[in-house]
Amino acid sequence: MGMVTLTARGDKPQEAYLASIGRGGFGVYLCRPVKAKQLVVMTLKLLGEDQPDPELKVAARVRWAKAAGRLFMVGLQFEPMSDQRYGQLLKHLRIMENLQL
Repeated sequence: MGMVTLTARGDKPQEAYLASIGRGGFGVYLCRPVKAKQLVVMTLKLLGEDQPDPELKVAARVRWAKAAGRLFMVGLQFEPMSDQRYGQLLKHLRIMENLQL
């Protein structure tokens, strides 16, 4: 689905591959491990926005993480967010779906 940036509390940002996204959260692949229950912020580059380089930051909590070869598979659950932010996320997902990304 594409690259995003994940920043875990107390750690440097790292690039992540967004493998899945649903109503409750994200599934990503990372190069560095994160801990269960850790709070993270995902930064997505929004598609279809007229602003230069628009981003959406979404807080999430690590629900599970496991090694997958040299990478780590991680399941993230959304933290509560405003209706406006959730609307931006849904719009982004619809664009991704229409582009079949």
